[in-house]
Amino acid sequence: MNAQEEALKIWKYLEPMVEKKIQETTANTVRRKKFTVASAPNGTTMGVKEAGSSTVIHIPYVSTLSEVTAGATVWCEWVYGMSNLIAVSTGSGQQGSGQQSTE
Repeated sequence: MNAQEEALKIWKYLEPMVEKKIQETTANTVRRKKFTVASAPNGTTMGVKEAGSSTVIHIPYVSTLSEVTAGATVWCEWVYGMSNLIAVSTGSGQQGSGQQSTE
C-alpha cells in the first residue's frame, strides 16, 4: 500500500468521527441565509424561497419587516433545523422601517 492509499484509508476511518464532532459543536449555532420574498407579510408570516427554487415556504418575520414587498431579499436565521426559520432583516442588513441591523 502506498502513502496516499494509507492516508485515504485513515481518513475514511476518521471522517465519521470528525463529522459527528462538527455537528455536536455547531448544533446550537445560528445559521443565516438570504431568501427572496415570494409573498408579502400578512401579519403573521411571509412567503420566501431560496435562489433557484420555486418552492415557497411561509415563515414568521420580525415586525420591522412588515412593509417588505415581494421580490425583496431578506436574511433568514434558524437554529438546529430550518423548521424554526424566521426572517430577521432585509438583504442589505437593514431591519426595515429605517433601523440599522446590529450584525
